[in-house]
Amino acid sequence: MIRIFFFVVLALAFSTSIASAPFSIAPFAFAQETNQQPDLPPVAPAPKVEPKKQAPKGGKDLTVRSEQDRVRMLDSLFLKLKYEVDEEEAKLTAEEIWAVFLQSGSASVDFLLHRGIAAQNRGDNKLARRMYDHVLRLQPEYAEAWSRSGRLAAQEQDLSRAVSDTTQALILEPRHFYALWTLGNILETLGRSDDAYEVYEQANKIYPEHKQIKERVESLKDSAKGKAL
Repeated sequence: MIRIFFFVVLALAFSTSIASAPFSIAPFAFAQETNQQPDLPPVAPAPKVEPKKQAPKGGKDLTVRSEQDRVRMLDSLFLKLKYEVDEEEAKLTAEEIWAVFLQSGSASVDFLLHRGIAAQNRGDNKLARRMYDHVLRLQPEYAEAWSRSGRLAAQEQDLSRAVSDTTQALILEPRHFYALWTLGNILETLGRSDDAYEVYEQANKIYPEHKQIKERVESLKDSAKGKAL
C-alpha cells in the first residue's frame, strides 16, 4: 500500500511545488461543480477519560496491554471495518480502532497526546504543537502522534511538514485511514488530483463506508481514469 504514494509524498516534501503552492486561494479548498469547499478531515475529539482498565458493561475491553494485544485487536477491527456494509456500524468500528490508536503504551505519552488533541479542538494550535512535538520526542514510533502532528501542520498551511509527518504515520501504520484522508486533501490542494485519487482509493478500501472519502473518490474518479487512458 505504501508504494502507491510513498515516493509521491517524499518528492512533494522536497520539491518546489510546496513552496510555490497557491496560498492565495482558500486553504485546502477543492474545486467542485457545486463550488463547495470541503475542509480538511475534522479533528477527532479527545477522549473524556483515560481508557478503562475493565471492559464496560455490555461492551468490549479495548485496553492495550501488550504489543500483541494491539496487533490482534487492530487486525480484527480493520477486517470488520473493511466488510461492514452499514455506515453507522462502520463508524462504531472506526471509533474502536481509534480507542486502540489513542493508547501509546505509556500513560504520560497518552496524557500529552490527549492534551494536544483537546488544545487543537479548541483552537489553541500553539499548545497543541508543543504537546505533539513532546510526544514525538518521547515516542517517535507512535503513528497516531505523527498523524495528529501532520493534520495540525496542514491546518497551519505548513505543507512540507504536513506531508512529512503524515507520511511517517503511514509508514508506521499503513491502514491509518485518517492519515490517508489528510494526505489526499494535501495532494488535492497542491493540484495533484490523480495522486490524491490513488490515496483516497486506498483509504476507501480500508474504510468503504466512510461517506466523505467515498465522495472524494467519486469526485476524482472520472478525471483520473480519463488521464489514465
